Amino acid sequence: MNKTVYDDIIIRSAERDDMSKIVKMAAEFVDYLSSLGEPRANFDAETNLEKLLKHGFGAKPLFSTLIAENNGDAVGYAIYSYGFWADSFQGTIFMTDLFVRQTWRSQGIGQIMIEELQHIGRNNDCELLMWTVWNDNSLARKFYDKLGAISLDDEIFMKLDI
Repeated sequence: MNKTVYDDIIIRSAERDDMSKIVKMAAEFVDYLSSLGEPRANFDAETNLEKLLKHGFGAKPLFSTLIAENNGDAVGYAIYSYGFWADSFQGTIFMTDLFVRQTWRSQGIGQIMIEELQHIGRNNDCELLMWTVWNDNSLARKFYDKLGAISLDDEIFMKLDI
């Protein structure tokens, strides 16, 4: 996807030079989640920028990013990757982060980015869009419920450092 224009908002694939904007918004996201009570480690912008560049633009990119802009100003982002959901044997686009700056929330930007991810997924033989949301992020849960998303309450998301 090159870019899609919705009124004054442009949604496009983020490039290497956009990662500093993504890191600034990610720091805002961490602050927001911390204000809700989620325990978070200190956010090191420089280290996280290096990780974004390595994992998104290195020899084997692990993720892609959409960036939402208004007149050149970054107002949101969505980070995603592809996978396979073995329970239903479906190609999956997995959104690992969706963030819209506070002053731009409730203006349809999150929904537009979700729709773009669905479009990208369909074009890449995916049948599912999946993501996680922190239990205590009630605003995000209400937003996703309004979109018709289904919570997988019978499964627990696990992680293991390697």
